[in-house]
Amino acid sequence: ASFFLYMRQKNLGKPDRAFLETTIARLTQNFNWWVNRKDPEGRSLFSGGFLGLDNIGVFDRSAPLPTGGYLLQADGTAWMAFYSHCMIQIALELSEEEPSTYGRVVSKFVEHFFWIAGAMHRKGDQVDDLWDEDDGFFYDVLVTPDGRAQRIKLRSMVGLLPLMASTVFPESSLRDLPKAVERIRSFQQRYPELHENIHPFEKPGVAGRHLLSVLNETKLRRILSRTLDEREFLSPYGIRSLSKAHESQPY
Repeated sequence: ASFFLYMRQKNLGKPDRAFLETTIARLTQNFNWWVNRKDPEGRSLFSGGFLGLDNIGVFDRSAPLPTGGYLLQADGTAWMAFYSHCMIQIALELSEEEPSTYGRVVSKFVEHFFWIAGAMHRKGDQVDDLWDEDDGFFYDVLVTPDGRAQRIKLRSMVGLLPLMASTVFPESSLRDLPKAVERIRSFQQRYPELHENIHPFEKPGVAGRHLLSVLNETKLRRILSRTLDEREFLSPYGIRSLSKAHESQPY
């Protein structure tokens, strides 16, 4: 919302840079709070029921679970990846006048994004991954007090929220930030496993644009095949919050 408001003003010829600088400082504090409070194991997978989607889940995700333990949430984790995108966009805008200061902010939040995206789907068949390869969908994962993990295979808006963590950046977005690009490439070389199951950011698209997304092409097609299926999420009135498949196959 902050970036949208700034861009509206900029398009009217009245960019309020001071507002954006104040905003990014406060949002950075807020982002760090979420990272420190809602990531129970320090793995860039988030819990806590903070998106208001409790009415379509098996549990009230804002309350203690009847099983004990905690939920790793597909929607909350995707929202944090999306948050990283927003911070990158704001920092890129501010870097036009202060490339040294805000170039570091860009690379910081690109790294945060890679940690989160890499955690959502790791190499190999991990039972506590949010991505289910058989179903081609993201699910919450229940972790019980004894450490066991189980995906909650309920197809809902929770598994569609990762679509939100996708942003297209113009070819010129990082052109004037060579040090930031160098830091990002160095990070990618140190942690190649984080990039194996997400869209390759360095791969250019139409007009040289770059896509930063938790979804590679295969995952995007599989999720869209459910999103646009009238037997699942697509209704005459928009996207359902719960798959129609559960009408005949209740969870």
